[in-house]
Amino acid sequence: MTRLALSALLALLVLFGVSPQAQAHTELVSSDPASGASLPQRPTLLTLTFTEPVPAESAQVTVLAADGSAWPTGEVTADGATLTVPLLESGSPAGQHTVRWTVESLDGDFVDGTFAFTVTAPPVEPQPPAATTPAAPPAVTSGDAAPTTSPPAATGSVATLDAPATRTSSPVATPGGGDEGGVPLWVWIAVAAVVAVIGIAVGVGLSRRAKRDAEPAE
Repeated sequence: MTRLALSALLALLVLFGVSPQAQAHTELVSSDPASGASLPQRPTLLTLTFTEPVPAESAQVTVLAADGSAWPTGEVTADGATLTVPLLESGSPAGQHTVRWTVESLDGDFVDGTFAFTVTAPPVEPQPPAATTPAAPPAVTSGDAAPTTSPPAATGSVATLDAPATRTSSPVATPGGGDEGGVPLWVWIAVAAVVAVIGIAVGVGLSRRAKRDAEPAE
């Protein structure tokens, strides 16, 4: 009887003690953001910690915004009993957001659950000043304008050198035109007078010779 009683007691212990533990499913222990948390801005990472290790391959995690739209999420990774989910989109409406999760227990059964947190701040949508970036091209343009300005300066200097040469040639041409090649006018008058005197003398001499030649003939 004693052995039968012990055997029955062990059977009861196995039935009510060991078996329930073996059939127990995993449960969510904690999360970040925590259930009911109020955040000043949208989180970029979601972590879920369970009572036992869970595989990432079969896990499903969805975050729904206040308007019912799903947040874009990255690849779910597992580290023992902790799942990590990147939240990709940087902008989301303020309000209450719901997390829905489904994981596989060690016994092969799937367990799911939900919790919610609130974002109080409006969405932050980073808009890099793309219009400010093109400010660099004006700097390059001004740099190119400097070399362009220098050639006109050289051209102006050439024009300045040519101007004196033009002025110098004009004064030389003026006296040359009035004096017939630079010879004074009185020289030409004297030459003309000498030529006239010589002409008269030659004429008088020829006239006298003609008269002499004519007298013997008479």
